[in-house]
Amino acid sequence: MSESVGEDGKGKFHRKTFDRIDPERRATILRVAVAEFAAKGYSATGINDLARKAGISIGSLYSYFASKEDLFLAVIDTGSETLAKELSDVDPSYGFFSCLESLLRKARAAADRYPELNQIYLDSTTQGLASLAARLSNRLEAVTADLYRRMFDAGKASGELRPGVDPGYAAFCVDNLIVMFQFSYSSDYYRDRMRIMLGLTDDEAVDDERLIACIVGMARDSFGARA
Repeated sequence: MSESVGEDGKGKFHRKTFDRIDPERRATILRVAVAEFAAKGYSATGINDLARKAGISIGSLYSYFASKEDLFLAVIDTGSETLAKELSDVDPSYGFFSCLESLLRKARAAADRYPELNQIYLDSTTQGLASLAARLSNRLEAVTADLYRRMFDAGKASGELRPGVDPGYAAFCVDNLIVMFQFSYSSDYYRDRMRIMLGLTDDEAVDDERLIACIVGMARDSFGARA
């Protein structure tokens, strides 16, 4: 465990020495770590190879991170910070379904823009990383959980959503839709699964707009206020 980490999910997973090195070197280490974990998965990633590709000694790497686990969690932090920036302009006051459509479009764009982070997220959700589950979920899901609750609270307050909608349970359902939507563009398996479900032939393209409209329409039917 690194010296500045708390079990409340706050703090950083690196040692103080990591903050003292050149910013470009910090960025290189994290960039190499993202590439290695995305390509090989957590279990198969070798810390020695990672250090070599980052251009540092194994001793230096361990002076920055107490373990491979902490380096992986630092990478997860990088992904969480990226997610927070991507979602920073989603304003619940714009309306629940407008926000939902925006989130789906952002998820679609993120599948192309951040393929390595998407692969790491996929790896993070497997049972093989069960030992890290609590620490991973606290870092990965807190940003969206807070946004969803604010979206549902604002939607109920404005009358856009039914009064009886439970923000927590409904947020879980919406998040599953968005996560699976994004997985369907960032994972070969889920991409093939989507094409099978949509009944597409090999030469037919997915109609992204139609799919987004379908998801938003389903949410409107489920949560929207009755006329």
